[in-house]
Amino acid sequence: MLQTLFWIVSLVVLVLTLVGVGTTISSIVSQRRNEIGLRKALGASSAAIGIEFYVESAMYGLIGGLLGTAIGFGLAQWLCVAVFNRSIGFNWWLAAGSVILASLVAVIASIPPVHRATRIDPAVVLREE
Repeated sequence: MLQTLFWIVSLVVLVLTLVGVGTTISSIVSQRRNEIGLRKALGASSAAIGIEFYVESAMYGLIGGLLGTAIGFGLAQWLCVAVFNRSIGFNWWLAAGSVILASLVAVIASIPPVHRATRIDPAVVLREE
């Protein structure tokens, strides 16, 4: 029963993370709309713009994953010492997996906003300037 509760909480956190990252990337795309239009008008391909945003999302995921893993381990270590008077070991494979998962989730969450960014019409954006 406890393991089922753990998986449900993990799934809810994952969905909320997807929504949060997707909203953040949407905001970044809307703020940089003029830049995207200008780059497309100067000849940048949609693929180049998409790759730029995917790499940016992956970097945000990487930084968030590293910070989250470090803070999570620190809190788990503190709690284990405070409650059980023992320390825990650091699992490098688990840490690497969580950082990779964080980057992957960030890239997956950025797919819809990046798709909208690549469909921006430079003529419409530049006319609004």
